[in-house]
Amino acid sequence: MKTASEVAAEKLRGGFYSPEPLVRVCLDRARSLLGDAGPLRVLEPSAGDGAFLAGLADHDLGSRVAWATAVEIVGTEVAACRARIANAGFAGEVVHESMLSWAPRAGQPYDLAVGNPPFVRFQFVADAERERTLALGQRLGAQFTGVANLWLPVLVAALGALRPGGVFAFIVPAESFTGISGHDVREWLLTHVRSLNVDLFPPASFPHVLQEVVILSGAMIEAGRPATRNLHLREHRAGGLREWTHESVGGFRTWTRFLLSPRQVASLREATDLGSVTPLGQVARFEVATVTGANTFFCVDDTTARRYALQDWTRPLLPRTRHAPGLCYTPADQAAVVADGAPAHLLDFSAERPDPRHRTEPLAYLATGERAKLPDRYKCRIRAPWYRVPVVAPGALLMAKRSHLFPRVIVNEAAVATTDTIYRGRLLAETDMTRHDVTASFHNSLTLLTAEIEGRSFGGGVLELVPSEISRLALPHPDRMGDEFDRLDWICRSAGGDDSEGLVEETDVLVAKKTPGLTKALIAQLHDALTVLRNRRHARA
Repeated sequence: MKTASEVAAEKLRGGFYSPEPLVRVCLDRARSLLGDAGPLRVLEPSAGDGAFLAGLADHDLGSRVAWATAVEIVGTEVAACRARIANAGFAGEVVHESMLSWAPRAGQPYDLAVGNPPFVRFQFVADAERERTLALGQRLGAQFTGVANLWLPVLVAALGALRPGGVFAFIVPAESFTGISGHDVREWLLTHVRSLNVDLFPPASFPHVLQEVVILSGAMIEAGRPATRNLHLREHRAGGLREWTHESVGGFRTWTRFLLSPRQVASLREATDLGSVTPLGQVARFEVATVTGANTFFCVDDTTARRYALQDWTRPLLPRTRHAPGLCYTPADQAAVVADGAPAHLLDFSAERPDPRHRTEPLAYLATGERAKLPDRYKCRIRAPWYRVPVVAPGALLMAKRSHLFPRVIVNEAAVATTDTIYRGRLLAETDMTRHDVTASFHNSLTLLTAEIEGRSFGGGVLELVPSEISRLALPHPDRMGDEFDRLDWICRSAGGDDSEGLVEETDVLVAKKTPGLTKALIAQLHDALTVLRNRRHARA
């Protein structure tokens, strides 16, 4: 995690400026939702340089603007906004303050709110803004527990300033759709909005926008009219516009599944409702392994271990799952990793081992860490002594925290330790599945589809799963699947480990044969859905 001093000023204040094509889509959505409504009072929160004011001036909605209010906290941008309003010929005002401080006294309700709220992580937000966020939640009945970014309360504040039936259209990060921290706000929208729409764009459609974005639009509920539980999506693609609607979308942790078609979501529901499918957390538990605070120091190759005579303090280590070629990590695999010069040793300076300060070479190695100021790092600083890492016992199963094509479960026959880049897993006492059953069953389209849905994706298209998300993955329980383990291990090794699409294809065939209700046709539908989400994730790279 970076501190404010390490982040550019533009990022600290959410200084991403709205491309004209996105502004136009927002205004087009607003026009369709407004219909023939008369003169409009328009609000643009966090207005920046007034891109939406300029867009309104060139849009047919501009002739209907009776009053425009722009709220902007940055003084240099306030002048730009005032110029935009003057050039457009709108009656209006530019408010020079935070949207969250202005919102409680917004006055007469607005007919339309449009804009691009600031994408600022809460770690960089002033305490006063945090307090205003809590007050906003109390006033509007919104929950902001776990909120990670300022755009969420700013969006809700803007919607709270609309009249019943008022319309909004905002450029928001794609995490509005998939992020865990946006869950409570998504639920709030479903109870306060009668028409909710999302416009999707291919990743990297707008080169100057570093974060993937969507357009969120809708109309606020009116007296006597129910809120919606439906979500209408429009995907802008080179081949044209694709549209679909999902019903009853409330209650889900994320909306990632709704990037799929209604038929694909129905297939997912059919599969997860089977008695032969269970959450992985009811079979095995995956946990964080050893946290060193400085992996490059505490994970060493054989040459370094010999140079500094560290053999008395080393444990065998799997550095990355890419070093594990199959579904089973064996002592022979570990020997190959050591021979290749990878950092395959974890340093364990625990109290029951000799004191490294009493030997010349190990003491010299500790000195290299001190020169690198490792004792000042948080994880090292809170330990005494700083180099005594609390090494966690190896797991019977292994799974990487991050993956490219799909996460892979590996049987740890070499009993190697791992750092926090690879989770350690253990079977629960109440399961009748063996570790070979679990590993052989895991790499199927249903389980991997739920990994795409439960996990999160960052820059470069990497999929990340935390232990609580892993526990929710849907795992089929095929009959005697462990009998197929050796063949699946061979397929994985032959195809290069993590990039083994052939492993998934063969596992799908076997799971369809051995799992009641999980038919070949249903597996094929799930694989198509998996491909949709994975391709979208990879497109971010």
